Amino acid sequence: MNYLNNVLDDFIDGNHQQRLDLYMCNRNLRSDFDQIENEETTLQKSELIDSQQVVIKPAKTLGQQSFIIRMKRWCFSILS
Repeated sequence: MNYLNNVLDDFIDGNHQQRLDLYMCNRNLRSDFDQIENEETTLQKSELIDSQQVVIKPAKTLGQQSFIIRMKRWCFSILS
C-alpha cells in the first residue's frame, strides 16, 4: 500500500482528534476526507432512521382532559 492509502485508512480508523490532525496535515487529501465524513454521516442517519422507535403520544394531557375523565380518575384513585 502506498502512503495515501495508509493515511486514508488511518483517517477512517481514527478518533476525532486523529482525524483533525490528519485533515490539517494533508491538504491534498481534504476532499477525500470530506467524502469519507459525508458517507459515514449518511450511513449513520440511515441507521438512525431504521432503528427509531415509534412512540404514540396521548392526544390530551391531564390538563386538557375533560372534567368527567378527571373525576373518574380521581374517584378510582381514592378507591384503590
